[in-house]
Amino acid sequence: MPVTVTYPGVYVQEIPSGVRTITGVGTSIGLFVGRALKGPLYDPIQCLSIEDFERAFTSQYAGGDLARAVRLFFQNGGTQCYVSRIADEMGTNTVKAAKVQLLTESKAPSLDITARSPGALGNDIRIGVSYGTGDPEASFNLEVFRWARSSTGADTKVDGEIYVGLSMNPNSPRYAPDILTQQSRLVTAADASAAPGGPGFSQGGRPIAAASNANLRSELIALFGKTASRTSFQFRISVDGGPAQLVDLGDLDFTVAPLLNPATIQTNICTAIAGLINARVGPSVVTVSLQNGPAGQTGETNQTTKLLRIASAAGDVQIFPGPNPATDIAAALMLGTAQGGAEVSRWAASRPAPNGVVFVPDHASGTAAVAFAALKQTGATSLGKITIGGVDVPLGPLLATTPTAVAAPAVPIADPRFFQDRNSAKPAGPPDPVSDGVREKLGLIASAIQGFRAANPLFPWTAEVCGSRLAILPVNGPDTLSAAVSTSGTDIGPNFNQNTRYYSLGSAGGAFQSGVVPGVNGGPPSAADYERAYQTADREIDLFNLLVLPKDSGHVDATTRALWGPASIFCQRRRAFLIMDPPSDWTDSQKAAGPAVGVDTLRIGLVKDYAALFYPNLKITEAGKDVFVGPSGAIAGLMARIDASRGVWKAPAGTEADLRGVTGVQYRFTDGENGVMNPKGINTIRVFPNGIVNWGARTMDGDDGFASEYKYVPIRRLALYIEESLYRGVKWVVFEPNDESLWAQIRLNVGAFMNNLFRQGAFQGQTPKDAYFVKCDASTTTQNDRNLGIVNIVVGFAPLKPAEFVVLTLQQMAGQIQA
Repeated sequence: MPVTVTYPGVYVQEIPSGVRTITGVGTSIGLFVGRALKGPLYDPIQCLSIEDFERAFTSQYAGGDLARAVRLFFQNGGTQCYVSRIADEMGTNTVKAAKVQLLTESKAPSLDITARSPGALGNDIRIGVSYGTGDPEASFNLEVFRWARSSTGADTKVDGEIYVGLSMNPNSPRYAPDILTQQSRLVTAADASAAPGGPGFSQGGRPIAAASNANLRSELIALFGKTASRTSFQFRISVDGGPAQLVDLGDLDFTVAPLLNPATIQTNICTAIAGLINARVGPSVVTVSLQNGPAGQTGETNQTTKLLRIASAAGDVQIFPGPNPATDIAAALMLGTAQGGAEVSRWAASRPAPNGVVFVPDHASGTAAVAFAALKQTGATSLGKITIGGVDVPLGPLLATTPTAVAAPAVPIADPRFFQDRNSAKPAGPPDPVSDGVREKLGLIASAIQGFRAANPLFPWTAEVCGSRLAILPVNGPDTLSAAVSTSGTDIGPNFNQNTRYYSLGSAGGAFQSGVVPGVNGGPPSAADYERAYQTADREIDLFNLLVLPKDSGHVDATTRALWGPASIFCQRRRAFLIMDPPSDWTDSQKAAGPAVGVDTLRIGLVKDYAALFYPNLKITEAGKDVFVGPSGAIAGLMARIDASRGVWKAPAGTEADLRGVTGVQYRFTDGENGVMNPKGINTIRVFPNGIVNWGARTMDGDDGFASEYKYVPIRRLALYIEESLYRGVKWVVFEPNDESLWAQIRLNVGAFMNNLFRQGAFQGQTPKDAYFVKCDASTTTQNDRNLGIVNIVVGFAPLKPAEFVVLTLQQMAGQIQA
């Protein structure tokens, strides 16, 4: 635009040159459409190597030659392709994805898991669930993998995925259905659970023991009463992921009502604590209760030992220590997961049940596994052994000490016995700050099981502790492996959920999964399935040049023949080229060129100059056996190789057009037989001393009787290359002023592109004038065209035609005759 001058001086202005470089597009990007055992349906995946293909689709035979064709493409020089997996979705034998519904510990619906890839391969997917997280009563871990079956019968985990700390809370950033659906390569997930069953709560692990309400008040005063040396009893609390708020129980006043009366202390202390918390987090957000705890010491029953519970219907409750250890109360009460308490998410009951045989605490009932917690670690009421699947694992004296009775009222808060099992004497050494009686005993049982397995390697079980749960886990055996569990003298077997080793997609097993739908590969795809693949590719793929439809074993010749016409129309629309395999009923040159089933019958409905046929099939070696496969994949790779070394204008045929990765051909032909097929437009693959080579370069419009200007493959593909490059390279013209200035820029830009091709040897002629022309002026764009918003660009070129026949003329020279 003109410079606005405002002061005396020199002004500098840059003027655009008007030169816009037109970049040539790729010429040999393949699109393969066929059946595979896995991978998304109708969603073309870009593959830059055979390894990319195997990762996305596997090379296992799936009823068609897709994997073989793609492998030959890369072996013969291909560098880039798209693969669209298709399957029968509209017939009687439709493809199905493997599915399973995981259930909660109460056997209600939790997660619907579906194999991402439809087909029978999804039946090999397994799911493992555990609660061994930092918040064992709120989150869960999930393992996803697939069994790879070997010829020896041994299974190997492949494609393994681990997801840690998942939640069933829809507002959580670790919400399981979202994480799995967005990140997993194997499965998708949907929430099948109902609304949360109750409030979230944080429950202490330190029992408050009292023989009566009067003694309870004394115990509470010992816990929270101010003294000369201590006035603060602090912890921090977060509700529903909100900021942690500081609460000080030192603000409780036991010298005035309502905490003055021992008869009402149990109710009033809960109300008072709730008031302190709600003053920080919001009105009526939390409720506080004293739950029945474990019994066992002198003067105690489970009704007289209490566990502090802070609950909220607004979301999960998390307790953290106060900022100063000297004034913190969270550790002493074992409030918060890190301090050894139990924090149960309001969404915890919606989680899928963990695998293995798992001890289930009764936090939700408010009694914190009372029966188990009350067991002494030694003595007549202890556990003498645990029986797993009929095998006895001796537990022995879990602690080789004598239980020590503690008289009521409770001892002072600093007594370290409250950090250990209250039914036994304190072991030597410092107290464990996150261990209570339940966890301590579970840990000892787990250690006993682990030690038993170490001494008995064939024993298929190990164990670990997840919060207040003991998980007995199979380390080998079938996916459905489970076991009954019982214990002696007191049987806590009813507290164990007996689940399978793994959840299995596509096959039933165990009491905690349902809704199984086996994966099915389905029958051969129909013409409608191919058409759907074309429609998706139209939307998803920016550019491809070569279309390959590998042979499907489920198709008879009539079905295969019916596919070529729509495929060629699709290629014409996308400026691509179709490579065709020969019919299976071509057993010699006469049938290939004859009227009954020959090449002329394939031209019906075909856009002939957008397709070429190559014959015969190629022989490859696969797993030690000879297999015949259509040549289309190898030819597509050959075209890519010749394009890269010589240019798209060079015919992909001749002595340098050897095919790689093949061991032979299905039929061998003589020069005479080739002479029958070549004039009919059949490109023959020949066996010569220098290898197996492609010995033809005609399109399906290349019959000598047609006199087509697109008789030869390189001419048609060069024209498509020019068309696609110019189509993309002149888009800048749209909405530009339609006059001589624009026309001159078009001639300059298009002419530069065509001249570059001329210099590379793409055209006939000794000079640019002989090789090509570009017209865009008033003679091509009339005033009426300009009124209609049209600019016409006319481009012509003189193509190089392959030297298909080499004629040598030999003459003997007679001796000179002397005059």
